[in-house]
Amino acid sequence: MHRKFLDELTDVERTEFISCCEKKVFLAGAEIVRKGDTSREMFLIKTGSATASDNWDEDSVPLAIFSEWDVFGEMSFLEGSPRSATVEATEDSVVYVITWEKFSELMESKPVITAKILLRFTKILIKRLQFIDDAFTTIAVANRDMKKNMTEMRNALKG
Repeated sequence: MHRKFLDELTDVERTEFISCCEKKVFLAGAEIVRKGDTSREMFLIKTGSATASDNWDEDSVPLAIFSEWDVFGEMSFLEGSPRSATVEATEDSVVYVITWEKFSELMESKPVITAKILLRFTKILIKRLQFIDDAFTTIAVANRDMKKNMTEMRNALKG
């Protein structure tokens, strides 16, 4: 079962966390995050959906699909690194946005809430890393098979 980002918080803790966020509306097709931006905000979809994508040559490659109560932007939020993908609303969406500054204030005043959130980030990042490991293995095996097939084809053409 897919766990939503705030599931491990109590109702009171959820309310306190959300009170630190700014609610924004993004219409379908609107860009929420642009690859390379350096903002330190994290996004939590209340309603709607969004897709993260990156460009490869002239193709847009979808990387992830986010739906209600999913979180994105956590890598830049936590580390301060530039955004690794562009995220666009795929339908009209209401999104909670929290800045690193607001989260830091919450860490001071409500450490239990932020500890639960940081633990949740850890679980999300581990799942994403496992997915990348699986994808890399699949690509490596496909590459090995492709090289083998190319060698066999070259040998057949030599004749």
